[in-house]
Amino acid sequence: MMKYLLASLFLFSSAVFGQTVIHYNDGSTYTLENGEFVVVANHNVFAKTTYTTGGVHFRPLKPNAKRDFVPAETDGMEPGSDEWCETYVPFQNGYTFDDQMWQRACQG
Repeated sequence: MMKYLLASLFLFSSAVFGQTVIHYNDGSTYTLENGEFVVVANHNVFAKTTYTTGGVHFRPLKPNAKRDFVPAETDGMEPGSDEWCETYVPFQNGYTFDDQMWQRACQG
């Protein structure tokens, strides 16, 4: 019984402190703040404002342009090369495709 209690506490604590990170195709990232939300859509998204007079106004939302990407030392290097293997630090963002490449090419 105690091991189930500990396991549930572990799972709950990791969910509470988890952060949502968006990885863009250009390699940049953006970490959501507490209370911030994301809308993923292939069409225009609008915000609705309702006035006390009964009027309603819709305005288009612009895509988020904020990024918190910090270039890595390995940017511009060929993944799997000797120089890349010496410089790359694995598992910084969980388990990524680069970590898989590092395991295959550098730990070999």
